[in-house]
Amino acid sequence: MADEDVLNQPEGEATDVDTADEPQLQEQLKEKINVQVEEVGPLRRKLTVAVPRDFVDERLNDQYAELRRDAAVPGFRKGRAPRRLLEKRFGNEVSETLVQQLVSSGFMAAVEKTDLKVIGDPMVWVRKSDSETPTLVDVQEAIEQIKLPSEGDLEFSCEVEIRPEFELPELDNIPLKRPTITITDADVDQQVDRYRAMHGTFEAPEDGIVQKDDILTVDLRMTSGGTELKKEENVRLAARPQLIDGVRLENLGEVLAGSKIGETRTATGTISGDYIKEEFRGKPAEFEIKIREIQRLRLPELNDELAKRLGFEDVAEMRAYVRDNLELGRNEQVRRALAAQVYDYLLSKTNFDVPERLSERQASRLIVRRMLDLYRQGLPPTEVEKHLDELRAGAQADSVRDLKLFFIMEKLAEKIEVDIQEAEINARIAAIAQHQGRRFDRVRDELARDNGLVNIYMQIRDDKIVDQLISKASITDVTPEEAAAETKASGKSSGGKSSAKTAQGSAEGGETAKKPRRTPPKKKAEGEADAT
Repeated sequence: MADEDVLNQPEGEATDVDTADEPQLQEQLKEKINVQVEEVGPLRRKLTVAVPRDFVDERLNDQYAELRRDAAVPGFRKGRAPRRLLEKRFGNEVSETLVQQLVSSGFMAAVEKTDLKVIGDPMVWVRKSDSETPTLVDVQEAIEQIKLPSEGDLEFSCEVEIRPEFELPELDNIPLKRPTITITDADVDQQVDRYRAMHGTFEAPEDGIVQKDDILTVDLRMTSGGTELKKEENVRLAARPQLIDGVRLENLGEVLAGSKIGETRTATGTISGDYIKEEFRGKPAEFEIKIREIQRLRLPELNDELAKRLGFEDVAEMRAYVRDNLELGRNEQVRRALAAQVYDYLLSKTNFDVPERLSERQASRLIVRRMLDLYRQGLPPTEVEKHLDELRAGAQADSVRDLKLFFIMEKLAEKIEVDIQEAEINARIAAIAQHQGRRFDRVRDELARDNGLVNIYMQIRDDKIVDQLISKASITDVTPEEAAAETKASGKSSGGKSSAKTAQGSAEGGETAKKPRRTPPKKKAEGEADAT
């Protein structure tokens, strides 16, 4: 809105331009716009939309007609202000409103007209100045940058991801092998170490030399072909595989290992296929990393004193508690092993293409879902962060597999209806809070901010769908050794949902089938880090 001293508008009289009825505008645009579709990658399309000048002028005339009818302009009665005065005083506001209407509704009309099954919001190409190279930005930023042309068509281009087309395999009598799981001392040791990790602290190592998995503060410079793309100081990253600005640095831990404070190491990778600057997509990138600070997780000593801090009498009682809970959780471990086989079956029997490189938006959704799954298993924050770093920078095949499962489960959800109650979502949140030793309301608030609640809903939905498939499956009981041998022979990695290690009873935690015999360990004492 223009400044009040310019408008001199009496209180209570609005000059806001009424927004058009969106469905009606969308239908009109569907008939008027010209749309060009260009394939820019698997399941990725570029849409160029042109809104004809006569339609733009028609909408402008409608907007100014409404303004003339409603706006209070000094020296003129309502409905009597001349068009040129309205254009002078309200022109910017009218143009911005019209751009917003035509771009947002024009995109939806283009999707309908081309019958594309679009996933998520588009990214729009904009040029912030005549000298700058066009870049991809989100819709809201694009609307702020796009200007209404004084003549000619209103044209804009955007990139979208589309849903793949495929047929689901036969869902009855899926052949599954149910392992018999035995809890071992190694399983107990692993879970005890996870409790220790939750109460660990980050400290500067005495030798001042970087080891893999250390948490570092660094100065970072990213270049490609001599062009500087990024420069930041005091960046926090871990000495392990990382994803930085869409570049996978899978050997970063090895590159940084052995370096000291003040030393600079160089890592290389390939820029992703959806990088914001198109001319650098697929090009090599070089990262200069200068070490400023080194922090290493130190686990507290396992003794009776630590056990008492965690709410036990001594280490023996702590180990007995852990073993009891792992025994109670065997049913969940077996279910996870069967679910892993279901996912493998769905992947092996369903064939369709996916993007060679996931967009950052889609990848972030997968990251959140994997994070929730890891927390559900009872892993401490340090171990979760390590798994997520490996996922972010992992092999392309892992990302493709996860994305395939996402599409398959979406299609299964259309075929198999499940009922999800709010109490079930809250129970998942409570389990995460318990494993982290944190308050329920704080964990829920964090999940709500990071889109985690939606992902918990989808996680519960997927679990229920898989449980239905398991209930109709053809199941054969096998020993853990047989299950491990078959998994190794087949070369399957189970879509990240479980593993042969789980089938052998590696005690990945999980929800217990019964109430534990005592309360879980207490929250860590003040001063102990969350280790992220």
